Amino acid sequence: MKRRDAVVLASMLFCAFAVTQVGVCASTTHSTLKVKLNYTGAGVVDENHRIYVLLFDANPFAASSLVDSTSETAPPTTTAGVSHILRRFSASRRDRIITFDYLRSPAVYVAAFVDRNGSYDGHSDPASGAPMGMYRKAPDKIEPIRLRNGKSVKVVLAFDDSTKTP
Repeated sequence: MKRRDAVVLASMLFCAFAVTQVGVCASTTHSTLKVKLNYTGAGVVDENHRIYVLLFDANPFAASSLVDSTSETAPPTTTAGVSHILRRFSASRRDRIITFDYLRSPAVYVAAFVDRNGSYDGHSDPASGAPMGMYRKAPDKIEPIRLRNGKSVKVVLAFDDSTKTP
């Protein structure tokens, strides 16, 4: 092979590689979700009694099992009957805006609860009877939040003491 042919071949391979990488980068664009908490219940919310907000990849109330996937770097594989906890965040104010960056799911479900006993360790089940809220438009029906690739989506998670953890 002549030197000129080798240079042309190398250039073509580089261009092909660059095009595939741009395609990969474009398909893995991340979304941002901003959740505005609006807890109006009587429970105390402070550094010791925080509100925990959890993101799920599937409806956690319709799933037969919950899997904590917060430590995984790649999105979990969708499995029938399983809801993965994708992220967990806590707030010490009842009206905080929480930002979840670098989300790669097309939709997420959001639920929150107040740690009224101040004993939640971040991984176990919350205490039974804790005030909780879910993102929903209709009463008693949790709704997915549709994420837009590369965009920021804002929602309000309003709840009080009328719904409790099981």
